[in-house]
Amino acid sequence: MRKTIFVVLLTLVCLIEVLPGAAAYAAARAEVTFTVRQTFVRDRSASPGEEFTYRLIAQTATAPMPAGSDAHIYTFTIAGTGERKIGPIFFTTAGSFIYELHSITEERDGYIIDRRVYTVEVHITEALEVVLIYHTGGNKVADLDFVHSDNAPTPTPTPSPPSPPPNPPSPNPPNPPSATPTLPGLPTPAPDGPKGEDSPKTSDDSNPTLWKTLIIVSSGSLLFLVWIAWRSREKERWTG
Repeated sequence: MRKTIFVVLLTLVCLIEVLPGAAAYAAARAEVTFTVRQTFVRDRSASPGEEFTYRLIAQTATAPMPAGSDAHIYTFTIAGTGERKIGPIFFTTAGSFIYELHSITEERDGYIIDRRVYTVEVHITEALEVVLIYHTGGNKVADLDFVHSDNAPTPTPTPSPPSPPPNPPSPNPPNPPSATPTLPGLPTPAPDGPKGEDSPKTSDDSNPTLWKTLIIVSSGSLLFLVWIAWRSREKERWTG
C-alpha cells in the first residue's frame, strides 16, 4: 500500500515539473501552413485525375521543413484541379526563412506544364508572429497557383483549290479610217468591193441616160443659136 502511494506521489511530482515546460515550449514556437492550388484546364477527353509533381526547397540553411521532407526538400503531388496544404512548419526562433516552390513534372506530349517558380518568404518576429510573402517573376502575388492544360492540336483545315485567274479583256480593234472623206450633204460612197453583176453601181460609173440628155440639150442649143444667126443675116439682107 505504501509503495502504491509513493508511486502515485512521484508521478504527480513529475507531471508538475514537466507540464509547465511543455506548455512553455508550445507557446514559444510559431506554426506556418500555406496552400498550393492547381488548376488543370482540359480541351479534350484527358484524365481529370492527372497528377503533377512539385518540390519545396529550403533556400535558408536553418529553415525548418514540414514532416515527410528529405533534408531540405519536400516533394508532393496534386491530382486534377485541387489544392494541397503544406505544413504545419514549426518555427522556434525569429528570423527570415526563404523557400522555393516549382513543378518538377516531366514534359508530356500534348500538355502544357506551368513552369513558374515561386519564392516563399517566412518572416518570424521576436514575438513569434508570422509574415508570409509570395512572389514570382519579381512580382508579389496573393496565392501559390499553378495552371496546367492539355495542348490538343487544332485540326488543320483542308485548303480549297486556288481559283483560276480571270480572263484578260479582249482588246477592241480600232476602227479603220474611212478611205473616202465625206462632205456634209453628200451621200456616203459605198465601200469598195468586188465588181460583179450583183455589185451596186458607185458614183464613179457613168449614167448613159444623163449623157444622152446632155448631148440632146447641147445639140438643140447649138442649132437654136445657128438658126438665130442665120435669121439675123437674112433679115439684114432683106432690109438692106
